[in-house]
Amino acid sequence: MISKVSYKRDMAAKRKGRRKNRKIKFSEKNYIEKNYMKRGKAIIPVKLEKISDLYMEHDYKQMELADSVCDYIEEIAYMIPINTDIVLEIHCPRVDEEEQSKIKKSIKNNYGIEIDDVDYDLSVNNMKSVVMLIVGLIILLINVLTEDLSRFLGYFISVAWWVAIWDLLEIQFGENTEAKWKRLNYQQLYDATITFVFDDEENE
Repeated sequence: MISKVSYKRDMAAKRKGRRKNRKIKFSEKNYIEKNYMKRGKAIIPVKLEKISDLYMEHDYKQMELADSVCDYIEEIAYMIPINTDIVLEIHCPRVDEEEQSKIKKSIKNNYGIEIDDVDYDLSVNNMKSVVMLIVGLIILLINVLTEDLSRFLGYFISVAWWVAIWDLLEIQFGENTEAKWKRLNYQQLYDATITFVFDDEENE
């Protein structure tokens, strides 16, 4: 006889399974269109209680953007199509034109650095790929030339060749593909238009 406890547990597991596999009516495209798109551009609003919130906490010169600000911007930008122009709309207390220029420069520099880092990673990966290709071809040549040697040695060489080629493919179609998409996102943010909406204007 099945106890009430085990019956309830089984039913809860079944409901959980149904929830997991249930299709939901959610469209990321519609979500972006509704909440961020305006006249063909993606508007990402950035709320700053004070200008220092834009920068890392202990950044005396206020040059490095805060991780929380970058994470927020990049999370939204990730959902926006690459060919869409982005406007970073800074909502903050009123600042003069000199401060506005500094903020714009800081944001540009931040994503310029990110692009440079990705470019460096891609160049390193491409060098690794060339090395792996050369190593793979050398091992393949050795494999062909030593075909008549012991079966164990031939098996070992075959495995080494496949490992080299597999690493090459993983770098090119895994790491590099992801890095290139990141670069496109960073380039999109680097090219973003930066506008300001001041608190006193919003309260009018």
